[in-house]
Amino acid sequence: MTKSINPHAYDTDKPTFDVYFRNYERVFGPLAGRDIRLLELGINRGGSLKLWRDYFERGTIAAIDINPVSVDDPTGRIRVYQGLQQDTALLDRVRKENAPEGFDIIIDDCSHIGEFTAISFWHLFERHLKPGGLFVIEDWGTGYMDGWPDGRRYDPRRPVRSFRSRLRPAVERMLGSPAAARLPFLPKLLRGAMNRMVRTNFRSHQRGLVGFVKQLVDEAGMDDITCPPWGTPPYRNSRFARVEFTHGQVFVVKAGG
Repeated sequence: MTKSINPHAYDTDKPTFDVYFRNYERVFGPLAGRDIRLLELGINRGGSLKLWRDYFERGTIAAIDINPVSVDDPTGRIRVYQGLQQDTALLDRVRKENAPEGFDIIIDDCSHIGEFTAISFWHLFERHLKPGGLFVIEDWGTGYMDGWPDGRRYDPRRPVRSFRSRLRPAVERMLGSPAAARLPFLPKLLRGAMNRMVRTNFRSHQRGLVGFVKQLVDEAGMDDITCPPWGTPPYRNSRFARVEFTHGQVFVVKAGG
């Protein structure tokens, strides 16, 4: 870390979660003295923009919010736009006017709705984030909230089918039995049954922003997903150089930097 700042001195809710800013200092520290271009989606009253302006003393800070937000900034390094995060034409305009060569950092603290987050993430990540650039998604745990527009409470029951869960140990014992050794076709049948049980044994929470974050896991594993001969062609590398999942935050580094 090359720089520290007191986030509690700014009108932003980010210090409410101390782990958030500790992560930001750890990840952003090496960039603090550079001429970075940062975009934040969702800014509430705009206090976080002043925080980023002061942290990145040479940086240009652009932002989009659904509401009109006025930020007093004598430096002229903060530029605020009103609109929707899923408005791709607006995203193109903000990049053109503030980061012709692409953004170094993009932070999504906007709707926290999976569908809208996915639209803005892939449009910005593929077109407007520099190779080696960093994309941060905040508050992805909203997908576990019943009260959120696309959220749903997590169901902790583990087996999808309890009968299959109870049956699996019996199949495992049969595989090691003398009968399996005497009948050449039996082990193949039993292993096929085991594979089907394992594939359907665990529940998965796919609602809202949690569901989208799990799609990021798929992109991180794209080398294996498309790997010959067992993968789904055509083969390609992941677009992610690195992904880090933390409590409330996801950090994605774009490949190619």
